[in-house]
Amino acid sequence: MNTENKAAFGRGDALIVAVTVIWGVNFPIAKQVLGVLDPVTFSAIRYLSGAFVLVAVLFLRGDSMRISWREFWPLAMLGFLGITIFQGLWAYGLDLTTAPKAAVLVATAPVFGAIVAGFQGNWPSPRAWSGIVLSFVAVAVVINGSVTEFNLGGGTLVGDLLMMGGSLVWAIYTALAGKPVQKYGALKVMAWGMLSGATVLMLLALPLMPDQPWQEMTPALWLGTAFSASLAAALAFVWWYEGVARLGVTRAMVYSYLIPIVAIIVSVAAFGADFNMVQVIASVFVLAGVQLTRLG
Repeated sequence: MNTENKAAFGRGDALIVAVTVIWGVNFPIAKQVLGVLDPVTFSAIRYLSGAFVLVAVLFLRGDSMRISWREFWPLAMLGFLGITIFQGLWAYGLDLTTAPKAAVLVATAPVFGAIVAGFQGNWPSPRAWSGIVLSFVAVAVVINGSVTEFNLGGGTLVGDLLMMGGSLVWAIYTALAGKPVQKYGALKVMAWGMLSGATVLMLLALPLMPDQPWQEMTPALWLGTAFSASLAAALAFVWWYEGVARLGVTRAMVYSYLIPIVAIIVSVAAFGADFNMVQVIASVFVLAGVQLTRLG
C-alpha cells in the first residue's frame, strides 16, 4: 500500500478532505430531494448516472473497461455491498430519522473502520483510538449544539438502526476495496462496482418510478441530483479510494468526522440554520481528534 508520511499533509489527505467537503455539501441537498423522491428511486438515479460519468471518463482517457468474468464478479459483489446495500440503508435511514441524528450515526463509521482494520491486522494505536473517540464525542456535541441540553430527538428507531448498519457496511466496503483498487486502479474499480450496484438499485426502483411525484422535482432539485450523481457519487468515490490507498483505512476514515461539520455549515449558509459558540469550540476538538489519529 502506498502510505504517506503521517506528519505531512500529502495528496492522500487532500483527496480525503475534498471528499468530506463534497459529501458534507451533499447531505442537506440529498435530504431536500428525499422530500420528493422515494429513497430507492433517488439512489438508483444517482448511482446509475454516476456510473455513466465514470465510464465516460475512462473512455475519454483512453482506458479500457475490459475485464474477465473471473475479475468481474468480485467487483460486482463489491458494488452490491457498497452501492446497493449501503445506499439503501443510508437513503432509507435518512428518510426515517432526522438529519442531525443521521449525521451522528454516520459518524460511527470511523469507529467501525478502526475495528475492521484491526481484524485485518492493523490495530490502531492508543493515540489513534484517543483521536477517534475525541472526534466522535466532539462531533456529537457539534450536531447536538449544546453541552447542557439534549437536542437529538425525533426520527424513528428503525431509521437510527438503518443509519448505523450503513456505517458498518461502509467500513467493511472501504476495507475490502483496498486490494482491487491497488490492482486495477480506483477509477476502473468504482466504474464496475457502481455500474453493477446501481443496476440492482434500478431494477428495484423501476416498479416505484411511475408513482413518483416527478412534477414536484424543481430545477433546483434536479441540479442537486446532478451534483449528487456526478460529484458526490462518481468523483468522490474515486478520490476516496485513492486517498484510502495512500493513508490506510483508519487514517482516511477519521476524516469522516468533518462531514457533519461541513453539512451544518452548508445548512447555516443555505437554509438559515443556527451555529453557536459551543459548536465552534467542539469543531476545533474534532480537528484535534483527526490530527491525533493521523499521528497515531
